[in-house]
Parts: sequence; structure tokens; C-alpha cells
Amino acid sequence: MADLTETATQFANDLIAQNLAGLMMVFTPNGMGKAMAMQGQMQAGGQPQAAASGFELRPAGENGDDRLLDLVLKNANGEVVISTTWREIAGAWKVEDIALKA
Repeated sequence: MADLTETATQFANDLIAQNLAGLMMVFTPNGMGKAMAMQGQMQAGGQPQAAASGFELRPAGENGDDRLLDLVLKNANGEVVISTTWREIAGAWKVEDIALKA
């Protein structure tokens, strides 16, 4: 089984680097739909986001067998918190849900 912290760290690095190929491998089909909706939500906000300069992973609990992690992206304007739900599928951790936290 893959380590969740390692997988989430790689996910955060891929997100910052905008490595779409790496990101696509981590999402479940449901998670991919949620990510696309979140991207639209961010674009509709009208304010361009400053490039992330770092990140922090914050455990946010469990929901059954799923693990909840907040991904805190740090940038020149402060930080953006993205909540993620991770599910182990066939020995690999995948993002099942993703959303901006208010």
C-alpha cells in the first residue's frame, strides 16, 4: 500500500507545478469531476490567484475508510485551503473529493 503522506505530498507538488499528467493519475472519476467544478469556481471568482510558493498538509480526520486532508497552499496573498478526501483503491490512495474551504 502506498503511503498517504507521500502521495498527498506528490499531489501538492504536482498541483503547484501544474503537472496535469501527474494530477490525473491521482483522481477517482468522481474526484476528477469535483476538481473540474472547483477550477470553474476559482475562475469565476475573477481574481487571479498568486502562484503558490509552498504548502502544508493538515490531517482533518476520517470518514469511514476515507482519510480527510486539508491542503494549505501558501502564496504572496496569504493562503488557500483545499479540503481533500482520500480513498485507498487497489493499494493506491486516490482523491475522491476536493473543494475549496471558505
